[in-house]
Amino acid sequence: MLFLFNDVVFDLGDLKSVLNDGKMPLTPAQIDTLTVGQLNALVREAVFADPDVARRKPEHIRHLCALICYVEPGANALLAVRPDGAASWHAVGLRYANVPITTLAYLWAEQADGRLTPSKANSAVWTAGSEPLPQATGTG
Repeated sequence: MLFLFNDVVFDLGDLKSVLNDGKMPLTPAQIDTLTVGQLNALVREAVFADPDVARRKPEHIRHLCALICYVEPGANALLAVRPDGAASWHAVGLRYANVPITTLAYLWAEQADGRLTPSKANSAVWTAGSEPLPQATGTG
């Protein structure tokens, strides 16, 4: 399973394997009860602390992407932006999307070849009119 976090594509492989690999700082019970609001707070805190967290802590973000897929079924892309001058993590803006696998595969190949840029990811996903996801109805 591919997931786009800002301008970095992650291959999550088998979602359950990532969630149960023992590297997650949450217990299975905590994962099962994680709400969208709590998950959004985790993402906002990570991006507020380091806007380039996807590159600097890829394994951390890979696990966060797996949580997103578990809590927000259908989401396979996230744009998280800390505005200049933001005073707290509350200011970090989030946008989720369900992107066609062909687009994610293209971005994955571009990344593998060292050609994926923020502009290319934005053009392929965020300026393409992605439909918002419906409200989550469960945890997976």
